[in-house]
Amino acid sequence: MRTSHLYVAYRDRVGDQLVPLVVLEVLNFDPHRFGITRVVHVDPHGLHSAWERDKLARVQKLLGKDFSSFGHACQHVYATARGEKGAHISYMQAFEVYVRGYIDASLLGTWQEDKPIRGEWEVQRFSPGLAAVAVETLAVPPIVCPDPPTEQWEGWITVGEGRPYSHINTPPQSVEAAVQRMMREGTLSGPQRPRDLKKRSRAEPDPLEEGEVRHSKKPNRPNSGSRRKKEHRIGRLVFLATHVRARNVDYADHPHVV
Repeated sequence: MRTSHLYVAYRDRVGDQLVPLVVLEVLNFDPHRFGITRVVHVDPHGLHSAWERDKLARVQKLLGKDFSSFGHACQHVYATARGEKGAHISYMQAFEVYVRGYIDASLLGTWQEDKPIRGEWEVQRFSPGLAAVAVETLAVPPIVCPDPPTEQWEGWITVGEGRPYSHINTPPQSVEAAVQRMMREGTLSGPQRPRDLKKRSRAEPDPLEEGEVRHSKKPNRPNSGSRRKKEHRIGRLVFLATHVRARNVDYADHPHVV
């Protein structure tokens, strides 16, 4: 989907309704990935204040905060709302987008991929058939969809289901070409991390979350130190070059391998 602004909401229950609690704006996005994300609204309808004031007070502190990646923002918002440090959620399914546009709803979620997420296999859905369609995502979405429906289709979808996203200024032909290339490569979820390229028979127990940085180990240099080990290898003859004249008197007393 092509849009000028990508707004994503985390909805929580107020009574028997799901009401937006936090609204994020993904400032940098393309068909491959989501980048810097900002918290732009907290309780935009003013309904959460009457139910859970402690939760609202916690998430209010996030207003205006920027995160280096969309995934990091979602996990932080969820953990803050829950009041549990380190709490995790499948954010591509839990966070949602309110979309309005001339789209064919039957094309939503037609591409499916299995992804290892925190030790479990998760089905993620994409909408490549809608990649070039211009839509609007709402920063302050309605609580319920209009009834009767308007001429344009509008409603809630999971943020993952609407992928791939592109900026509205991206030509439709460029978007379609990029998506077709990704489909030929077999994935619409963007470039894989190096550790994900390793074939595994089960889901990894500690996969990286989007936005998390894993410190790489020092490069293994098989030749480093080999010369030093060679010089001290057992069985080699070592002679003192006492006949060598040098300005540095310590040189004559230093053992040299012949």
